[in-house]
Amino acid sequence: MTGTRGNKLVYGFGGDDLISTEEGRYRVFGGEGNDTFETLNGGKGYMKIMDFEAGDIIGFCGCPATRIEQRGKNAWIVKGDDVKAVVKGVSASDLTIDFDDGVITFSADPLA
Repeated sequence: MTGTRGNKLVYGFGGDDLISTEEGRYRVFGGEGNDTFETLNGGKGYMKIMDFEAGDIIGFCGCPATRIEQRGKNAWIVKGDDVKAVVKGVSASDLTIDFDDGVITFSADPLA
């Protein structure tokens, strides 16, 4: 994965990447493969996931205070009043939150 703190952009490689960021706001691109985006547990800031797709995972604390909200055209992952991630162009209703495993994934397509 590549990126710098200065431009706050992070790019995954072509495989299955594990992407996490420091405090601050980052735009992240997983690229091809089944990527895992780890949200910041504590601290300030969040990642904006620019290319979340089927097979990708968002890891989070598993805390019951975590929820998925629809804001405009994006799904927001929020813990209490703290934004953890924004998933660009994805509907909140298309995501499934698993508190036991601490992961968020695309919901299964009932027509598939």
